[in-house]
Amino acid sequence: MPGRSFIERAVECADTNALRMALYQATRDAEIAAITPERAFGPTTDAIVFSDEDTALIRAKAVEYLLTEPDESALPVPSRDEIVELLEMAEARSLAPDDLIMRHKLPAFSDLPYQAQWHGEKVIPEGYHVAIVGAGFAGIAMGVQLANLGVPFTIYERRAEVGGVWSINTYPDVRVDTVSFTYEYAFEKKYPWTEYFARQSDVRAYIDHVARKYGVYEHIRFGSDVTQARFDEPTQCWTLTVKGEESVTEAEANVVVAASGVFATPRELSVEGVSDFTGQIVHTARWNEDVEYAGKKVAVIGNGSTGVQLLSKIAEKAESVTVYQRTPQWISPRTNYGVPISDELQWLIQKMPFYWNWNKYVAGLATIDLRNVLMPDEEWIANGGQVSKRNDMLREILVGYISAQVDGRQDLIDKLIPDYPPMTRRPVVDNNWYASLTRNNVELVTTPIERMTDTAIVTADGETRETELVIAAVGFQTEKYIWPTQYFGLGGVTLEDVWTAQGAQAHLGMTVPGFPNMFMLYGPNSQPVASGAGLPVWFEVWTGYIAECIVGMLEKGRASMVIRKDAFDEYNEQLHEEAKKLIYLMPNSAMEKNYYVNEFGRLQMNAPWNGEKYYELCEKPDESHYDFTDAK
Repeated sequence: MPGRSFIERAVECADTNALRMALYQATRDAEIAAITPERAFGPTTDAIVFSDEDTALIRAKAVEYLLTEPDESALPVPSRDEIVELLEMAEARSLAPDDLIMRHKLPAFSDLPYQAQWHGEKVIPEGYHVAIVGAGFAGIAMGVQLANLGVPFTIYERRAEVGGVWSINTYPDVRVDTVSFTYEYAFEKKYPWTEYFARQSDVRAYIDHVARKYGVYEHIRFGSDVTQARFDEPTQCWTLTVKGEESVTEAEANVVVAASGVFATPRELSVEGVSDFTGQIVHTARWNEDVEYAGKKVAVIGNGSTGVQLLSKIAEKAESVTVYQRTPQWISPRTNYGVPISDELQWLIQKMPFYWNWNKYVAGLATIDLRNVLMPDEEWIANGGQVSKRNDMLREILVGYISAQVDGRQDLIDKLIPDYPPMTRRPVVDNNWYASLTRNNVELVTTPIERMTDTAIVTADGETRETELVIAAVGFQTEKYIWPTQYFGLGGVTLEDVWTAQGAQAHLGMTVPGFPNMFMLYGPNSQPVASGAGLPVWFEVWTGYIAECIVGMLEKGRASMVIRKDAFDEYNEQLHEEAKKLIYLMPNSAMEKNYYVNEFGRLQMNAPWNGEKYYELCEKPDESHYDFTDAK
């Protein structure tokens, strides 16, 4: 047991609201319950603000409580009604029933909050098998669902390790851009993250840890690239073509789950003369330890999340860095970005009953009402505003941040402020990118690249800049979902054939007509615009839905299920109409430069609803939306 001074430091590191909630849940202290924080209007959501006196009281009582060496396992798990009471206390407001469809699960008090269940006797025919393509966050989550159900499965992974994008991306300073406490599964409690925003190696190690702990790792076939999968109508099964290091084999599966995601295929650098360049060109997704940038003339093409993360580290060692910016981004700071989690806080997370749960919940509050920032306010606009009170406030804050970071240099400010609203594109987190632009060895270029020569990059104004290393931070082919595997459905039709007319679409982001027993994870329009839950939790939700589909087929003796065309069309029509309410499709939203919106003017990445509504749709399958084929 550490001493009082250590514990005092620990509670000072803790989030005040999370500490208050954990303390009250454990002790039901009336004095803690009487504390009423204020809800302060903010640019994305209201902030929960405590007075200095209340903060001191919460910390003092938490220290005394921790000195008693409490045992969380001896305390009761709250009922749903108790959780609702606690949620309202945490948010300092009343919550309507529609606010609580998913919200009550977010603190993750139960062991497996989103796990599918058998509803009757477990019945698994001999030889029944599920194939999962990809061993990243999504594939491992699917494996956990099936392992807990006892359904046989194999995960095919083309690389030599788990991790997906967290195995592929190893460029300098790569890390998550959402706080680690929300970038984790809800079923794996109290994982000891080393930083508030976990580094690539830590995230990959986390995925590996989960795969081993939950009995998934032994089901993975590494070095196995599924090049195509064909549905066979007579057998109602899928045949997978699997390419290994030395051979190509076939495997049969009753169900196939595509978990390769959307960030699997790097976008190639498309510049005239790129093949003539004699220096080195490296895409950030193909970074390796042999890439040498120290003392070199470096070009960084792209200023999305990747380009912004790596610039600072590159600029520290390169002779010069030229940053080629096509479209300005709204780049914002994050509290504790790049900061280690102290030993004291690590201890508190492990020892303070329920702190992990409330810290996870409070960390997600910043996004729980985010949809409000994405909704244009017509009255506000009519009175001279640009989008809404919150969105315009966010713009003002970010413009001020840009100015401060570049020391008020107007030549940079003019190039850096976007002409579209904040949140229209994927938010980018600052990793000293703005400040790096003020270094003597860094130049920001906004003139379009015209061509490359053998030793240089030439811009449209005729300027030639000698270059030795080109870092292509140009992102991924996000329009190619679950690529590069080709999926052939009924009649030999491919997903690419189906998606030609309007771009990628799916029912709930998971199923497509004509592709029986085929599900995808992180498919089109799959992540809600606001929810309070991190992406790994949504993988749990989606895999729970898929697992319920599998359980339902097995329990009812069905060989296959396929989404009905009418249900698919109705869902996507509703989705598109809902999307029209958001700023993504506004005239000044940079639609033509935004991977959130496809070439057909349709919202492509996100589900336009908030988390509660979307979770209600994904919580369990609606059998009326599917056609079934009985097993023989």
